[in-house]
Amino acid sequence: MNISKYKALLTAVDMGSFSAAAQKLGYTQSGLTHMMNALETELGFSILQRGYYGIKLTPGGERIIPKIRQLVMCEDALLNEIDLVKSYGDNIIRIGAFSSLAGLWLPPIVERFNAEFPEVTVNIQTGTVTELYGGLDEGRFDICYGTKNSKYDFKWTTLAQDRFYAVLPKDYPVDNRQFPITGFNGTKFLMPGLGFDDDISAVFSEYNVKPFVTPTYVDDPAIISMVEHSLGISMLSELILKNRRDDVQFVPIVPEVCRILAVAVNPNTVISPALKRLISITKEFAKEEGEKMLKSSDAGIQS
Repeated sequence: MNISKYKALLTAVDMGSFSAAAQKLGYTQSGLTHMMNALETELGFSILQRGYYGIKLTPGGERIIPKIRQLVMCEDALLNEIDLVKSYGDNIIRIGAFSSLAGLWLPPIVERFNAEFPEVTVNIQTGTVTELYGGLDEGRFDICYGTKNSKYDFKWTTLAQDRFYAVLPKDYPVDNRQFPITGFNGTKFLMPGLGFDDDISAVFSEYNVKPFVTPTYVDDPAIISMVEHSLGISMLSELILKNRRDDVQFVPIVPEVCRILAVAVNPNTVISPALKRLISITKEFAKEEGEKMLKSSDAGIQS
C-alpha cells in the first residue's frame, strides 16, 4: 500500500487546491493530478470534485476520508516509534500531557527524574483529551498527565485539585469578588479546548448550567486575550492563571468547582522501575505544588 498517495490526498483536501498542495509537497501540479487520478482508479470510484472553486470531496470521498486520516496517523506513529526504538532502545518513557502540565509541572519533574535515571530518555507530547487518552489506550504513551476522566478505564493516580475561576472582562459586573456558577447561564462562553472542555462540560452538567458555548481551538493565553477584547467570558483553572497579569478579572466561582489533576496508566502496561519512580516523583512534586496552590487560593489570584 502506497501511503504517500493518501498523504498527498489529505494535503490537497485540506488546502482545497491541487496547485497549493503541489507547491507544498514539491510536486508539479500535473504530477499531483495524475497521482490522484491513479488513486481514484485504484479505489474504483471518484473521491474528488474539480471545479473553479478548486477541489472538494465527493460523497464517497467524505465517507472514506476519516479512515484515511487514521491510516496516515497510524503510519506516522509507527515510524516515530521505530525511530525511538532505534535511537534509545527500551530506555524511554513516552509521556502524553495537557499543555498546561507539560509547561508548568513536567520540566521540574523530569529534571528530578533525570538526576536518578540519566540513562532513560523521556519523550513528551501534548494534545487534546481524545489524542492523549486515545494514545494511552492504544499503547502510544506509557503515561498521561491530565485530569481524571470517568470515560476512560485507566489506573488513575490523583495529584491535586485545580480550582476553576471565571475569566471576565474588566468592566464585567461582579458582586463581592465572587461569581456564581449560575452566572454562566445564557452567556456567550468561550470554551477552552486542549484538555479543559471535558472538565468544564462536566461542571456545567452537574449544575445544569446552559451558556451559549463557542468552541475554540486556541491556547489559554489566546482565550484570555479574547475575553479581554469582550468576545465572551470563560473559565480557566488556578494552575493556568497563577502569576498572570492580564487586563481581565479572575474571579473565584461559587460554589467552588475544580478539575482533578491526575496521571493515568493503561491497566495493561507493565510498570517498569523507572516508570514507577517517575510516578513517585510526580506525587511528591504535586504535594509540594498543592500546598503552594492552597496558600495562593487563600490569598486570591491577582488580576
